Amino acid sequence: MIYTMRGHGLYDSLHRRVALMRGQEIYDGDNRRVATINGNSLYDSDNRKIMTVRGAYIYDAVNTCVGSLLDAQKKIDGAVEGMQSVALWYCFVR
Repeated sequence: MIYTMRGHGLYDSLHRRVALMRGQEIYDGDNRRVATINGNSLYDSDNRKIMTVRGAYIYDAVNTCVGSLLDAQKKIDGAVEGMQSVALWYCFVR
């Protein structure tokens, strides 16, 4: 594991906060909104769809499989199940 989830923050191996969840919104380490979760999809700051979860797999905006839910859970220690951990994985880990 190179990333750890503590509270609403995602931290790297050097314990620096790289992301923060506020409700369904994701912010980077500089508190800029980078994405929003809406159902099983993730949208960038310009409201363009960048990721979708279907079944156990993660697809990018052009419908290419880029990983699985298991991939996301393996890379973030302490991650909760569901779209929040997948969204953080997609934006900051993969």
